[in-house]
Amino acid sequence: MQSTPIQSDEPNDKLAAIPYEDLHQQAIEYISESNDLIFQKLPKIVSQLIQQEVWKNRGHAYKNFGEYALSPAPQGLGISNNDMLWLLKSAMNKTAVNGAHWAEVLWEVDSSVRTYAKQKNIPISHLNSNLEVAGLMSQESDQEQIITYVPSRSNSNDGRLLKLRKKDPEAYDSVIEGKVMLKDAWPQTPRKKLHPVESAKNKFASLSKSDREAFLAWIEEEKENLL
Repeated sequence: MQSTPIQSDEPNDKLAAIPYEDLHQQAIEYISESNDLIFQKLPKIVSQLIQQEVWKNRGHAYKNFGEYALSPAPQGLGISNNDMLWLLKSAMNKTAVNGAHWAEVLWEVDSSVRTYAKQKNIPISHLNSNLEVAGLMSQESDQEQIITYVPSRSNSNDGRLLKLRKKDPEAYDSVIEGKVMLKDAWPQTPRKKLHPVESAKNKFASLSKSDREAFLAWIEEEKENLL
C-alpha cells in the first residue's frame, strides 16, 4: 500500500491528523531506505572513493581523504556537521581497511574545530567529546552547520587513536595499517596490587549491614582461636 508522504516541516497538529497506519508505513519505509543508503550503498561508494583516491583528481589538490571529506561540496564531500560526520563514520566502519583514512578525517576535524573555537573564543571544554551524542553547541552553531566534535578529547577509540599517534607513532602505524588492534596497541596501565588487609577493607565497605554484622561475629570467633 502506498503511504501518504509526510512533510517534516508540518506543524505538530497537522502531523497528528495523519492516520496511524500511514505514519506506521512511512516509518517502515524510511527505516528501510535509511538502512539501505547508510549501511549498504554508502559504504561501497566510500570504499571506491578511497580505492581510486578520488581526492587527488579534483579541481583542488587535497592532501588526504580527510581534507577532501571536510571540504565544501561540490569539490569536496561537504561533511559540515556532527550528523554528517557520524554518517561518514558509520559508512567507513563497515570496512576495516578504511582505518587509515578515518584517522585522516579525525585529524582534520580536530584541527578545524580547535581553530574555529579559537577564533570564536569558545573554550574547548564546551565542545563535544562524544560524536554519538554530540548535540548542538548553540543556536548559532546550528545555523552555521559546524562540527563541534573534538576527537582528541574523546575517551572512545577516536580519542585513543589520536593519542596513540603522539605517544607511539610506530604502534599507531601498525593500527591504521590493520596489523594490530587498537586495544592491543594501547598502553596498558598495570593494576596496583593491594595488600591483603587493604583488599579486605575495601570488600568490607561494600557489604550490607547484615553481612557486616555476620563478618564481625566471625572475626570475634577467630580472635579466640588466635589466643
